[in-house]
Amino acid sequence: MLATEQLRQRSPEQGTRPNLWYRGANADSINPLGATDSGDGGLWKDPAPSFMTVDLTPRQGRSEQRAGSASEKRATSSDRQSPPRVVYNTDHPRPWGWKVSSYFLTKGISAGIAMVLAIALVAGQGTDGSLIRWIAPLIAGFFLFVTGVLLVADLKRPDRFIYVLIKGNPSSWLVRGAWILTAYGGLIGLWLLFGVLGNGPFMAVVIWVTGVVGIGVAGYTAFLFGQAEGRDLWQSPTLLWHTLAGALTAGAGTVALLTGGLGIDKGEPVVPTSVWCLIAGVVALAIISVIELRSKHPTENGRAAFHHLTRGAWAREWWWGGHLLGVLIPAVLVTAYLIGGSESGLLIGAGGAAAMVGLWLADDAFVRAGQSVPLS
Repeated sequence: MLATEQLRQRSPEQGTRPNLWYRGANADSINPLGATDSGDGGLWKDPAPSFMTVDLTPRQGRSEQRAGSASEKRATSSDRQSPPRVVYNTDHPRPWGWKVSSYFLTKGISAGIAMVLAIALVAGQGTDGSLIRWIAPLIAGFFLFVTGVLLVADLKRPDRFIYVLIKGNPSSWLVRGAWILTAYGGLIGLWLLFGVLGNGPFMAVVIWVTGVVGIGVAGYTAFLFGQAEGRDLWQSPTLLWHTLAGALTAGAGTVALLTGGLGIDKGEPVVPTSVWCLIAGVVALAIISVIELRSKHPTENGRAAFHHLTRGAWAREWWWGGHLLGVLIPAVLVTAYLIGGSESGLLIGAGGAAAMVGLWLADDAFVRAGQSVPLS
């Protein structure tokens, strides 16, 4: 049949090599975006308060080329005049929600703290301050613990989480990420131990190593999301850089909040380091957003999800939360701090807090918009 007839497949562009073929099927009947959903529940079902009830996908036409017999071509011409509509469907619960969105932030704070303090060592930061000795590793460890709780709670079988570590598939980034997080937790423990014992030289080495591993902690999520082949929004090549810039912003925001808002180690070099890291983070996030907005999404799935993110249900969260609160306001507050001097330390504390809230809103919109396109 493959050699002699014209058959169809669902989303072969995903590269997942589907082994199911359709014979005599209209293109719209196997394309989740080929028909509009009026939200009335169809012929056999009452409307449900599902996140899929309202179709926000723009009317971009049919992306798939239609071919076949003359009768099929006549049906296709009729479809263009009266687009097909969904008459029978069921709810499709969104697998990932606030726990995964929060995991972006908690993991970014934990990894970002190590990254910022490793940079602070280059800037001349000593190892005698209370922040670098025990406060920073405690906070990084706490947010790493919260990250683990969120990940385990999001599993379908939380009681089997240990299997991810001891029986996991090494090719899965879920498993690799668990290994990276475990190694990072051990390094944070060493950091705190040497800080309590007052062993400065060894602690500096551990901070350096922890900062490098922190880059892996921040960035592995891009590869984890990239393995979700059905969600084209998550296949973006800018996602890796977004996770790294987000972690730097979250870590710098936390350190700025501690030093500027609470006055911890106020006179140490870690203060200007956190300020410049915060500026670098928000500028990088803005540049990445511009690149993403100017990029072309090659698939209909990706274009629809990006429409939902920037113009649809999550546009307000992404623009007003992620960019106004997460980028513009921190940039203004940090600039005012640089102009006003060290006496205006509360400004960088407020800027750090705004950046973290904005990060959560942007990542939450990204996670939800990626799942907003129906797959069946």
